[in-house]
Parts: sequence; C-alpha cells; structure tokens
Amino acid sequence: MSGADNVKTLREELLDQTGDGSDGPRPHTREEIIALMDAAAAKSGGEAQVKPDKDDGGLINAAAFWLLWAGVFTAIAAIVYVVISARDSGGAGIILAGGLALLIAVFLTGAAMKMFSPVLVAGVMLRRATGKKPAEAVELAGAEILGALGLAERVLDADQDARLVARRDGVVTYANRVYFQLAKAAGVMGPSGLPPRIDRLFAQQGAEATKVFRLCKAAKSAEAAEEIIYQTMGLAGGGERRRFEVSVRPIRGADDHVAWRLRELPVEEEVQDSLAAAYADFPRPVFALEKSGQIAWANAAAREKLGAQRGQLQAIDDIVLGETSDLVSGLWRIDREPITAQVRRRNAEPAEASFSAFRRGGIGEGFACVEMSIDESADEVEDVALSGDISESPFGVAIIEGEINRDGRVVEANKAFADAFGAHKKNAPLVKSVAQATLEELAEEIRRKTRAGGSPKPIEATVGAGAASRTYALFARPVRRKRGSYGVRRTLLYSVDVTDRKQMEEEYAQDQKLRGIGELASKVAHDFNNYLQVVIGHCDRLMLKHPAGDPAYADLVQIQENAQRAANTTKQLLAFSRKQTLKKEVLSITEILRDFSRFLTRSIGEKVKLELVNGRALPFVKVDRYQLETAVMNLAVNARDAMGVGGGALTIRTQSVSAEEAKARNIPGLLDQEYVLIEVSDTGPGVPQEIADKIFDPFFTTKAMGKGTGLGLSTVYGIIRQLDGVISLKSEEGKGATFEIYLPAYDAPEAVVETPKETKQTRAREPQDLTGAGRVLIVEDEDPVRNFVVATLTDCGYEVSEAADAEEALELLEEDMDFDLVVSDVMMPDIDGPTMVKQARETLGLQSKIIFMSAYAEAAVRDQLDLIEGAGYIQKPFTLQGIASTVKDTLYPPAE
Repeated sequence: MSGADNVKTLREELLDQTGDGSDGPRPHTREEIIALMDAAAAKSGGEAQVKPDKDDGGLINAAAFWLLWAGVFTAIAAIVYVVISARDSGGAGIILAGGLALLIAVFLTGAAMKMFSPVLVAGVMLRRATGKKPAEAVELAGAEILGALGLAERVLDADQDARLVARRDGVVTYANRVYFQLAKAAGVMGPSGLPPRIDRLFAQQGAEATKVFRLCKAAKSAEAAEEIIYQTMGLAGGGERRRFEVSVRPIRGADDHVAWRLRELPVEEEVQDSLAAAYADFPRPVFALEKSGQIAWANAAAREKLGAQRGQLQAIDDIVLGETSDLVSGLWRIDREPITAQVRRRNAEPAEASFSAFRRGGIGEGFACVEMSIDESADEVEDVALSGDISESPFGVAIIEGEINRDGRVVEANKAFADAFGAHKKNAPLVKSVAQATLEELAEEIRRKTRAGGSPKPIEATVGAGAASRTYALFARPVRRKRGSYGVRRTLLYSVDVTDRKQMEEEYAQDQKLRGIGELASKVAHDFNNYLQVVIGHCDRLMLKHPAGDPAYADLVQIQENAQRAANTTKQLLAFSRKQTLKKEVLSITEILRDFSRFLTRSIGEKVKLELVNGRALPFVKVDRYQLETAVMNLAVNARDAMGVGGGALTIRTQSVSAEEAKARNIPGLLDQEYVLIEVSDTGPGVPQEIADKIFDPFFTTKAMGKGTGLGLSTVYGIIRQLDGVISLKSEEGKGATFEIYLPAYDAPEAVVETPKETKQTRAREPQDLTGAGRVLIVEDEDPVRNFVVATLTDCGYEVSEAADAEEALELLEEDMDFDLVVSDVMMPDIDGPTMVKQARETLGLQSKIIFMSAYAEAAVRDQLDLIEGAGYIQKPFTLQGIASTVKDTLYPPAE
C-alpha cells in the first residue's frame, strides 16, 4: 500500500467513525484523532494476522521508498555521465544535464521544506516506513496542511453548526455563515453588519442567563464547557422557541482565543438525547425538568395523560397549577421523595398528581428525570340518579341534560328544586325555570372551574317578586363521563335557599351605611348646636330687654323662630344617627295619637282630611313620646307633599299584631313577638319600585332643589330603629302609599303607665321663679357659650366663677372648694368634664352637685356620664329658661 493510499485509508477511517457530521458526534480533539488512528492501525495489524500469505504493508512501503530513491540516485548518476560526456554530445547534452540537475534540486528542496503534495506523500511514507508515532503523523495531516492549502476557513464555513472564534473576553474574531444566519434570525446583528458576541445572542433572564454566564466564565479561563440553552428568536407570533447545545473549547497554540460551537437541537429531543430516546416509549409518564423550570423533553405517555401535543409542554407551569418554585426545588434534589401537586389537563378536569425525580442527565447542569403519576379515580364515569334520600333533602338537586345555557332540560329533580323553580314536568326546558342571564353565569362558572379548579362559586337566582321573592344560590357540577366520549352532557344542579342570609347582608350593609353617615351627622350636629346655643341664648337675653311693642321685638322673634328651626334640624340629624337622647315611657298609642292629632291637623293643612282609626285592646308600648310624635309628623308631612296641592285623605290606623301574624308577614327585622302596628296611608300617586328601594337612604329626596333636605324619612327610620321597632313601605303606583310602623308590645301593670294627664301635672310643677342663690363654677371651652351661661346665672342671682378648660377648673378647685354647683361641658381638650369631676372628687374631695352640658345627645355620652353618680344633664342648644330652671331644680329640688 502506497503512502497516499495510507493517508486516504486514515481519512476513510475518520469518516467512518464520525459520519457526515449530521447524525453523530465528531472528534473534537487531537487525542480523539490519535485514538482513532491507533484503532485503524490495530485493525490493519489484525487483518495481516488473518492473511499471513500477503506481504506486510510496512515492507511494501519500505520497498517503494528505496526503489523511488534508487531511481533518484540512478538519475543523478546518469546526469554525471552526461556531463562527463558532454564534450561529445554538444549543446543538447549540456541542456539535458542542466534540466535534470534543476529537477533534482527542486525535488530535494521540496522534500526538505514539505512544499508540494508528491513530496509530502514521500515524507509520510518515510515517516511511516521508519516507524514514526501516529501523533507525529497527525501533526502532518492536521491544521498545517489545511492552512497550507487555504481550506481551514472553507471547512468552518461549510459546517452545518454555528461556529465562532472569539477572544477570551468575548470579542468576535471569526464567525461562519450559519452563525450569521442565526444572529439575523434573532435580530441582534449590529448596524455595521458585524456578528454579535455570544452573550448578546443569548441575552436572557433567569436560569438561562446563568448558563450563558458559566460558559463565558469558562471561555475567559480558557477552559472547556458546554450547556443546553433555550432561546426565543424572532418576532412573528411572539417568537420561536429554539434549543441549542453550546460548547466552548480553548485553541491550541492560540491562548488568547477560544472556539465556540452552537449546535441546534429539537425543542423536544428524541434521537439526540439518549435518555429521551430510552424513555420515548416508556409506559409511564416521564419528563426532563431543568433547574430553570424548563421542560427539556416529555415522553409520549406524559403528553397523552396531559392531553398535550408535541412541543406544547415547554415549562413546568404548563403542567402544574399554582406556584411551582418549591416543586422544582424539591425535585432537583433527586431524593425520590414524591411531591404532590394539581395538574392541568387539556382533555379532562384538573387532577392530583405525584412527582418523583429519580436521576440526573443532560449537558451542563442538565436536567432531572421526573416520573409523574396522576390520580385518575375521579375520571371514572358516573351513573347519577336521585335516590329516595336526596328526593326529600332540604336543598334542591336536579339533573340537567344538554348545555346549561342552551338546550338544557330538567330530566329529574327532587321536591325542593321543583317547588322552588317549578320544574315539575320531566324534560322541561331549564330556561323556563331559571333566567337566561343566570344560566349564562352558570355556564361561565363551569368553564372557569374546569380551567383553574378551586371551590365552586355560587350563582344567585331570584324567584318571585316583592316580599314573597326568594333568593337561591345555584351550584353546577358536570357529571364525569368517559374520556373522549361524545354522549349527551349531564350536569348536577344544586340549589340552596339563601333568602335570610341575603336579607341579613342587606340590612347589615344598610346599617353600616347609616352608621357611617350617622357618625358624621352627630359631629355636625355637635358643632351646630354650639353655634345655635349662642344665637338662641343671646336672643332670649335681648327679648328680656326688648319686650313686645319694642321695634326690635319682631326681629328678635324671627331670629328665635329660625334658630329653633335650625335646632330641630340638628335633632333630626341626631335622630338619624340614632344618638338622640331618649326618655322612654310606658304609654298608650291610642292616647298619644289622640292628643297629637290636633297638631297634625294644623300641620297638614285644610285640604288634607285626617282620619284616625284606633284599634281595640291595644297593648302598651315603651317609647319616647316626643320622638314617636316626630316620626309620625314627618310621615304625615311627607304624605301631604306627595298628594300635592289638590289634597287628599290621610289615614292613621292602629292594630295589634300577634307573634304568629308577625312571622307570616315575612318582613325583614320582625321577630316572633307581639307588636303594635301604626299604619300611615295616603291617597297620593304611590311610590315607584326604583324609588322604594332607596326611600330611607339619607339625603335622598324627590323634591325640587331647595324644597327638602332628604332627612325626613331617614330620620323616621333612625327613630323607629332606636325604639326597637321596624318600618316598612307598601305601595302600588297610582294607589297611594302606606308606611307601617311596628313597635314591640310592652307587658306591664297598668299602675306604672304614665298618662298625658300625669305628664301635664308634672310639667305644671316646673318652677316659674328662676332666681336663686349659691356659688356656681362654669367650665366651658367655647367662649361664647361660657359667656352666655355666666351672664344668665349671674342675672338669676348666683355667684358665678368660670374656667376655660378642665385644667384651669382644677386649679380653681385647689384654691377654693366652696362651690354649691359645678356646670361643666362634657367634651373639652386634654381632659373631658366627667374625668375632671372624678379627679376632683378623688383627690380634692369635691362635694358639689354636678350638671353636665353637651352639644352631643345624652345617649352618645352616657358611658362618660355614668362615671359620675348623681350628675344632671342638659343638652345644647338650651334656652335661658332651660339652663336657669335646671340649675334651680338641681340646687333646690321640688321635693324640698
């Protein structure tokens, strides 16, 4: 075998081992090439032993070598002979001799410098024939030859993998054609058309960026490394997800440069990854999970269980519902401990699954092989039917065939469902029982639960209208059927009566709304009462100096009347906020309305006819007479305004309502007890339904601008609720409106009942002489209010001292404790009135009588007043006579 044939044989051996570069791995290093050559030599030696009758290749190469050089020496001898005999041959002999000499010189020079192919073959033959090592032969058949022939760049350019030569700091020196194409597809080519750095091509976040960082770090240290990297490239359709095996190797003889290879792999490897190929047909679901949460590959069983197509499972989030970071961390430990999670399935509802990682594989950090086991017990086909127990259950159950929101039919229903929705006939369309809008919500809820899982969300449906309406919560659950089947869809529909709960929620929301606005109203009323106190008080003082007949008297009367109207408005605010002072008494409703009717007649005018119909044997009630009269007055005035200028009839009717009747009326808030009912009816146009729903809302009014405050009915609502009663509205458009007031009946002996006559006698005992004697201390932080009280009591004959706040009052009491009465405001800065009095009694031994005054209602400050035993109370705004009589009654009780 010749030297050329030997080199050719070596090349064929390399090709046999590496293939054409598209199917299998290539030898990358010098050591791999040497190993292949040794294997080829061993193979040749083996063949020689099998066939001993053939000549050894080495002897043939040596014989060919010596024959070649023998021919060369023969030619030299011929040239010498020609030169010697050149005298006889003339010029032709000399030319022939010179040409032979020149040929021999070129041949020898080429052999020494390894310049030409024939000489190279000779050199290889010489080395092989003389027993040179394979490593030295590789040196001859390596990069020097390609460089000499100008083929190195062309070989790299013809490679189907992206190849890159870069400095260790990342600066690109050379890139082949495939790398340029890859950079253009990624859209990271520079403006000058230069190839990008490797870290710019794979510019990502998270775990993939960590892989690129490790590769760049290895390149900077001139070390070999390789990783599997995912990259989304392009803009069309959000980009294409691609997968690369990226490797970096140092370059021998060029320490400042490294060689990069980017080999593109299928996103879901089969042939290229031995583990993927091994588990491709495995009967149990297995997938490869990278530390970043990416799915390197998933076998056919895993895709089938999850109902996914090839390439759809790209990350762990495509499999598992909810947070996945803890799951990935747990599986990456490869401790074979099963971890449970809920998985999404495209061909079925979500299910519980168990994950167990059993080995590591892949390039670089690689991936963890994870086996998945799905609990499919819930996928078994259900055979649903309503048993006897379900038929008599207190909640509704129905079986629906077909789509809920389209052609759904009630094929079976228990008694509770049929009574609620009227589905007594079999195969009745569901839309006849439940509104279409509700069915649409049910269908959407079924779709949502199928996608995301979790607890079912109830869909509310209202049946009936008015007080007889009922609210039901509907729950829909599709019946499981065989996977892939196309039979009739069945759905179990459950109904639960939530009417009482809805009423409680609405009442609570209304109560919270009124409570919030009530807090604001009470604070406004407090400040307003302080202002009115100054106006009313000084107006009373001026009226004492300007009696009737004085030119200023009429103006003072106007001021007093309007100030009193403003005071009544603040009382409405306090009533609405349910913080007005109540003085409950056990009274007869019949007596209250009979005495109050003459005031109602004057208030509603001549064009409105008042009719009072009293029931017989009515029980007593415990109410605040003034507040109840205010509520009835507001209802009467509201009815007068509703009937308009033409007038009409106003009827007030009373009757007793037993506990059974109260329960049967089904009015929110009514308890199972006896009530006294007051009906206030008019003959007006009635109240439309859209207005009736918010008629008790604060500041809601249908009157023109400036004609009403919107506090009338909300004040009535607050008063009745504070009296532990219930108020409701019944109205038909065009037939008038009826307000019903339910007050709890009070069982008490007749002796304790106060009659109006007794009340009048009590009022008659009020002192007419307002003068008195004694020392009084006034503690008030509002200067105008304090000045009025001081002036009023001074005019009445009392010796008055004053303090602007509690601290100043305590200083006065330390110096002088000889006060008969202390009149103090409740709310003051730093220290409030009750705290000040308590401290004075405990530390200074104060024995004086106490009267508290406040712009808040007594109910709002009752907790503070209870701290002081025997303390009196007067609410602002009070009149001159009011404060004077209260002080005198306190210092000189009527019994004395």
